[in-house]
Amino acid sequence: MRKKGLLCACILLALLLTGCAKEGQETFQLRLFYPASEFEAGGDVLHSQAVDWSKEDSKDTAEQVEKVIELLLNNDKVLDFTSPIPQGTKLLNCKVSGGEAVVNFSSNYGRLSGFDLTVANYCITLSASQIPGVRRIHILIDGESLSGQDDALSTGDVLLTSSEDVVKAVPVVLYFPDSTGELQPEKRELLIYEGENHCQRVLEALTEGPNTEGLYALVPEGIHIAGVWMDGDICCLNFSLTDYRALCESTVDQGMLVEGLVKSLCSLKGVERVQFMVNGAYRTRLGVVDIENPIRP
Repeated sequence: MRKKGLLCACILLALLLTGCAKEGQETFQLRLFYPASEFEAGGDVLHSQAVDWSKEDSKDTAEQVEKVIELLLNNDKVLDFTSPIPQGTKLLNCKVSGGEAVVNFSSNYGRLSGFDLTVANYCITLSASQIPGVRRIHILIDGESLSGQDDALSTGDVLLTSSEDVVKAVPVVLYFPDSTGELQPEKRELLIYEGENHCQRVLEALTEGPNTEGLYALVPEGIHIAGVWMDGDICCLNFSLTDYRALCESTVDQGMLVEGLVKSLCSLKGVERVQFMVNGAYRTRLGVVDIENPIRP
């Protein structure tokens, strides 16, 4: 359902807002929200894309909001998404006071109506509200409030719930190698729909790589895990024969790879051990590592 994507986006934003400040070497990644290119039953209405915000040096909150809007407009097509804002729309001005950002667009924004207008308003609200000090967004067209929308929008206004839509923020600890080859923990909260494969989501997050500066990818580029499922408290991790051979023959530190996968997956509640498999069958070794039996962290 369309509501599902909006709920996911809102919860994701809430998680991001709790981690906006830099901690240690973490990179502040601001997420830009935009409409999904195609709507399918049960699919997301909104998608998001991370941009590195740690190099944004402006101290002025209004200037930062303007930068977010500029990125959402995507006039130079540098980012890979379709802008929720109509082509030709200009940001006339932006003011921030008391936690409310007043964003004033040119008349082209008025071409939006109905569901498209709602989605665009939500994309702007979810994106710009990540700026510290901004809690509400008031959108104007040529200085006038949108018809029927005199009040500012907050992230809470984006939350649409349904008994069919259940999303949870699941805490995990992912492990990535540092420059010395030592595994380092990175705490995350993954958004997972009810019924979605938790282990698969951990693998996807590992494949996307670390958020922390100075850490590196755990899973070698080009390696894909063919499948993952639970057997009691054992997470079964299945490689294709091609990828298994590539890992055996590569210079990758197989011990570190296995340890990182096991520790990351076992950070999930209910996962105690990990069994490595190839084409659904057991193997004795992965390179120099014994994988015949389920491995504990």
